[in-house]
This record gives sequence, C-alpha cells and structure tokens, in this order.
Amino acid sequence: MSEKTGYIPNAGQTYQPVCDNIYTELLPFEHPAKPEPPLPELSLTEEALEKGYTLPSQKQHFLPGVTAAMLDWFWANMEKGYYLWAPGSHKKFTWIKSPAEVGFEKSVHMIAETVGKGIPVFGGEGVEIHRLPLTEFFPFTTCLQHVLCEGVFNDIGEFVDATVHMWEDCDGGLLHITATVANSRCSMPPSFVMEMLKEHPDYKPTPNWATDHEDYEASQWPVFLPALYELWKNHPDPSQSVPCNLEAYRGDDGRYHYKAENGPAGLI
Repeated sequence: MSEKTGYIPNAGQTYQPVCDNIYTELLPFEHPAKPEPPLPELSLTEEALEKGYTLPSQKQHFLPGVTAAMLDWFWANMEKGYYLWAPGSHKKFTWIKSPAEVGFEKSVHMIAETVGKGIPVFGGEGVEIHRLPLTEFFPFTTCLQHVLCEGVFNDIGEFVDATVHMWEDCDGGLLHITATVANSRCSMPPSFVMEMLKEHPDYKPTPNWATDHEDYEASQWPVFLPALYELWKNHPDPSQSVPCNLEAYRGDDGRYHYKAENGPAGLI
C-alpha cells in the first residue's frame, strides 16, 4: 500500500525466517496493576458510531516507574525497543516511513508477531501499521493527556481496525489505556489475514486484544523503558533519537489535536 522510502531503520536482524520462528517461549509475566480508582470507560463519539465503528476491547494499566515523556519517545523510536516490548512474541519491526523522515502522524511501520508458542505469526512477513491523524480519526468522547492512534487498511483502502493508546502521568508512574476500534462496515479483511487463511485453512485467527498480548506488552514497559530512555535522553542527533510530544487537547472545533507538530527531524 505504501511506497518504501530510502531510509529504513529496523529493530535489528533476526536469524530465523519470520514465519518459521514460532517456537520460542514467552516470558512469564504478571498482569499489570489496574488504576486505582479505575478510569472511566471510553465511549465512541456519535460520528464514530455513524461510521460503523465498534469498541471490542479496552484495557487499563498502571505502569510503575514509567513517565509520559518516556512513552512519547518510545512511539517515535520503536526500533530501539521492539523486541524488548514483548520478548519472544515480537518477530520483526521495520519503519516503512519513519517519524524522523516524514513526521510522526505520517509514519508507517511494519510488524510481525505471534501471541504464543506454536501459533502462526500474525502479519506473515509483515503488516503495515499506519499512524492515524488525530483530528480525522480520534473516535472517543474523552481522552487522557497523551494519545496515539494507529491502524490497518485493506487492499482497497478501507480502514479495518485501529489501536488507540492513551496515557498520563500519575503518582509513582503512568496511567495507560489500550483500546481497539473496529470497522463493522469493512468489506474485506487485510491481505495478511487472507494469506494466513490460505496458508492455514483451518486456522481461526484470534485478535491480539482477545489474548494476553496487550497485557504482556504493557507489563514490559516498566522493565526496559526507563533504562532505555535514560541511555538515549541526552543523545544530540534528533534523526537518531527522535523527539516526540504526544500531548493532546480538545480544540474549539470539538476535535482533539496534538500540541506539538512532531514533524521530520530536519538538519542540525
């Protein structure tokens, strides 16, 4: 769907062919604590409902020792920690259009992952994940202080589904929400799903949100992200450690906007 650009930072090489690399054990983990008190449940806007969007999943987490600045930075520098984010589960990461090159909201990355040992790789050789412009897509009536929307399209350009992350600082760490938004009016699945079914006709794909995968990812941020962020925070080259501020606000138009431009890194 997207044309590849000349600069392709990735998460590093992995020895085994991606689709054969499904026999690694995942790490034991404890499910992240929940916010106390719980955050209000998300609700879709009337506009999102009119488009046929549904909300099949929303999960809340408390992440000790993580700050909003760390998670902002992570989303623009995912190649530096993708394999640490879900050890054994995440198989491949490549920027198709990197934030350093095209800016945050125009960036696209490709991933492949499995939700457990022996389970076929979700995404095959790679599924494109597109960052979705906040003013055009954000589907909820409320928002935490920081937000990211990213989604998948099929081969005819229809929006299929999206993951929305929201987070904000609190005493001792971070409040975080992961929500899945699906398009009930999508006429066909993305190509990687059709390819998986062609390869494994009896396979019943289970969406990540219906497994422990999102909790597994969230459980690992407190493990690796503070140390990784500390290593990079004074790095002088913004094309190598991309600055990012994903704070959002509701404008006079009633839509949510980013406070910062988060454009290409440019020259220094």
